[in-house]
Amino acid sequence: MFANPRQVALSVLDELDKGQETLDALMERAFRKHFTLERRDRALTMELVYGVLRQRARLDWVIDQFSRTPREKIEPLVQNVLRLGIYQMLYMDRIPSSAAVNESVNLVKVSHPEWIPRFVNGVLRAVERRREEIKWPDPKEDLPAWLAVETSHPLWLVERWTGRYGADEARDLCESNNKMPVLTIRANTLRLKRDQLLQFLRKEVPAIVPSFYSPEGLILKGFYGNVSGLTGYKTGWFLVQDESSQLVSHLVSPQPGELILDACAGLGGKTTHLAQMMRNLGRILALDIHGGRLERLKENSTRLGIQNIEVIKKDVTQSLTDLGGKKFDRILVDAPCTGLGVIRRNPDIKWRRTPEDLPIMAERQGRLLDEVAPLLKPGGFLVYATCSLEPEENEKVIKNFLVRHPEFEIEDPVSVLPPKAGELVEDNFLRTYPHRHGTDGFTAVRMKKGAES
Repeated sequence: MFANPRQVALSVLDELDKGQETLDALMERAFRKHFTLERRDRALTMELVYGVLRQRARLDWVIDQFSRTPREKIEPLVQNVLRLGIYQMLYMDRIPSSAAVNESVNLVKVSHPEWIPRFVNGVLRAVERRREEIKWPDPKEDLPAWLAVETSHPLWLVERWTGRYGADEARDLCESNNKMPVLTIRANTLRLKRDQLLQFLRKEVPAIVPSFYSPEGLILKGFYGNVSGLTGYKTGWFLVQDESSQLVSHLVSPQPGELILDACAGLGGKTTHLAQMMRNLGRILALDIHGGRLERLKENSTRLGIQNIEVIKKDVTQSLTDLGGKKFDRILVDAPCTGLGVIRRNPDIKWRRTPEDLPIMAERQGRLLDEVAPLLKPGGFLVYATCSLEPEENEKVIKNFLVRHPEFEIEDPVSVLPPKAGELVEDNFLRTYPHRHGTDGFTAVRMKKGAES
């Protein structure tokens, strides 16, 4: 039986609403299960899932106008069927509206009572007939409410960003979150120089250009294929990594022969970059609570020819006394966070996060820093980074940490960053923004440890 991309998209959205797994994990599992999907059907599935998540507030606004049943009383799966249908009608010109309606009705024909397909058909037919009559919010009456629907972001986040950046920049930020990010890779300078990699890849990606801030980055404009099929992937010439993430490694500024701790290594983008900068000399201890991520890190290390990383599955918020009393020259804490700086890459984040998540994350981030602080040598450097723009997870976490650990002080990072990246430093914090720099949203700070009191 051939997989239906709309059915696959619906199953992902339905599972996502249950809140047990991340979007990346669900997409990977769906494509593994439905491996017979052709490339164009995989692309359609991706567009439907990511499109619905990016535009969900606008889609729900339309549902509220054309459904006589209040949305909160509609079964979550049926809500997603309506969102899929309306998304196709409003955002996918190549799909006839009649096909969008019929395919949406088919999604519930077998699994639901007869009145559900009739309900779906009625709502979508009404949208098809009267789409020009949709009444959107009036920005003159309530600017944040209008912006929340216009850019499809939760109201609490729009109000927060409007208060911090002003309405115009908040809109720019929200709109950039709804755009698919371009693919950025990091040249593996253990194997070749960036310019050499650029020349090799230009035949396959004519619009490839060097990244502006990172000296190892390349931006693959207009490329939407499978990166593993590009020249040099299998031989470890490069790794997919956003430019903002690459800059965090420069903030650490590791030296060959040093002992480094990467306390929240994840898939190892920054870990392998640190090893690359160390020219495979010295040692990196990479910790993470998720064993699956560490397996991917080991796979990437092997592909890239990196030999100085040791991985350990460990929750860093617990005691680290079992690391053998080691003292590290540099420590990187790429802390778990709300992820509100990478919404463009993970659009489900804006619907999963709430204001209550911020203090919860901040408390955990503070514990992470407290655990690693004693492991740093006097004179060593501690870099703290998040893919969040929120002060509660960054400035406030660091302010409280410095009160508890007066032996640390914030360093001006400009001297260790690539020359052009100096303009990204504000109040000694490195900050990147999707709408300003075309990168993920990151915040990072570099601290030096003095003599312990």
